[in-house]
Amino acid sequence: MNAESRHRCLQRAYLRFAISFTPLLIVGWLVWQGWVGAAVFLFCTVLTTITIGTLVPRCALFGRMIKRLPQAGNRALLTIDDGPHPQHTPAILDILDRHHIKAIFFLIGDRAAQHPELVREIVARGHEVGNHTQTHPATTFWALRPAGLWREIAGCQETLTSICPEHPPRFFRPPAGHHNMFTALVAQALGLKMMLWDARGFDGVIQNVHFVTQRIRNRLKPGSIVLIHEATPIAIEVAQSVVALLAESGLECGTEPGALTFSNDEVVVERRSAP
Repeated sequence: MNAESRHRCLQRAYLRFAISFTPLLIVGWLVWQGWVGAAVFLFCTVLTTITIGTLVPRCALFGRMIKRLPQAGNRALLTIDDGPHPQHTPAILDILDRHHIKAIFFLIGDRAAQHPELVREIVARGHEVGNHTQTHPATTFWALRPAGLWREIAGCQETLTSICPEHPPRFFRPPAGHHNMFTALVAQALGLKMMLWDARGFDGVIQNVHFVTQRIRNRLKPGSIVLIHEATPIAIEVAQSVVALLAESGLECGTEPGALTFSNDEVVVERRSAP
């Protein structure tokens, strides 16, 4: 990636990091003045705000993100995280083909490098690949500083672009949806929009296909972005159940993601041909 872009991005991110310590200076000053109650209140307020912005996936406190499609369009979008997987990816692609549904596969860079043929097959079948970090540090991603975030996101971008140069990722999804105050800056500098979801069944942690499907069913509506996973013990069964659910829902899920353009206002809009 461009060294100048990296330098500018990290410069802005570390400036934001330095500014984030301002409340602590105020807390210290309040304590020094003897206003301990006010200091405790300010500290707890700032800590709670940062925690919510970091650990609540759909919270856009630190930057814009795509969370839904326009409800008026009667569309839904299936997204699949954590691939590619040598057994799951081919099976899921066949399931999608049978039901004429297209998806965005958010891929992990290290796994993509091990199975580049699967990345190409995803694209060849009319689906899109997204950036899901190079190593998927799910438990620590939220705590990474700007340089670490750049390595993870830029590394995956380079990996996927080298495999499919004509189809570089347009979207980034943080592991577990957790993101800190620098994530959006890095993604934006790399030309990526951050995409979350509004309908998931927690199939990454709950091994019950019926529960996962029912939870997605209860949240599915026009505009939904649905999340399921590869690389779980129930990945293929969940894909069969959720794809069948989408096919029976009456929602439009067959449009190739590449035929859609996403705005900066948390919505997706259909690309219109020139008159």
